[in-house]
Amino acid sequence: MSDITKISIDMMGGDFGPEVTVKGLNHALDQIDNVHANLFGNENEIQEVLKKYPSLAKKLTIFHTDNFVPMDAKPADAIRRIGKDSSMWMSIASCANNESDVVLSAGNTGALMALSKLILKTVDGIERPAITALWPNPKGSSVVLDLGANLDVSPNQLIQFGIMGYAYAICVLKNENPKIAILNIGHEEIKGSNNLQEAHDKLNNLFNDNFIGFVEGDDLSKGTADVIITDGFTGNVALKTAEGIAKLIAFYLSDSLKSSLTGKLGMFIAQNSLKSLKDKIDPRGNNGGFFLGLNGLVVKSHGGTDFVGFSNAIQFSVKLAQSDISKKIRDLIEENI
Repeated sequence: MSDITKISIDMMGGDFGPEVTVKGLNHALDQIDNVHANLFGNENEIQEVLKKYPSLAKKLTIFHTDNFVPMDAKPADAIRRIGKDSSMWMSIASCANNESDVVLSAGNTGALMALSKLILKTVDGIERPAITALWPNPKGSSVVLDLGANLDVSPNQLIQFGIMGYAYAICVLKNENPKIAILNIGHEEIKGSNNLQEAHDKLNNLFNDNFIGFVEGDDLSKGTADVIITDGFTGNVALKTAEGIAKLIAFYLSDSLKSSLTGKLGMFIAQNSLKSLKDKIDPRGNNGGFFLGLNGLVVKSHGGTDFVGFSNAIQFSVKLAQSDISKKIRDLIEENI
């Protein structure tokens, strides 16, 4: 890889299009150096927003297309009806052709996964890619997968998720000795489905002391394990529930503090601590789900994020591209599958 990290961005993805993606790019590149952005989308719309950020001109290349994948499009339509001229398809193809090091889109998740699998293909030994994200906890962050790509998974696929999550923890989080667990309805070894039981035994043999067994939902936020494996249905429900609770806590706290003069005074006195709390529970801070298991790096940003969230997704994407996670996954798969 060259000294310049090249990021391929689907500029038309998400709920707000270039207005957020361009502003987020400007915010990100103010904080990181040696990055070149390949932008895919409607050039006229992109250029109109770029007028506000003239310093970006030397840091990007625009690839025009009139077509994009709507947020409500079916994956099959993204492949067959919209086709190769969409901003999403072209951005992924740029990575497949080694013209970019990583792909970022805030677009339709199902379409992004379908196109990524079609264009990049999965790593040999990996049956299905998994959506992966960082879950904050008091110790830092845990790797959780899958968060929505695979509703029903086999024991072997859970094992593959474990291997990919283990590689992620080592290469991206720089954790040399990550602990791995499976999300279940209890810690006891006798609990859970047959698939979970079989995956438990195989992961225990594969990772030995690094595998700590089953964990429950509250362990996600405790930092009990560094890598937590689950199916996409359970993982997505857990993720959306956690995000909803974070928003509810923020609402209750704000409502309580603003309801009386004493509360308003306390809010003024504790404003620095409250800002720190807000930053910790702000979902924009970890805005970037990574598609693990592909022959290329693909990051999914929340569709409804603002420019701060998209900026964080860009910075995360660059960090990912500068790691050796792809090689680590291939090595572990060759050794263990």
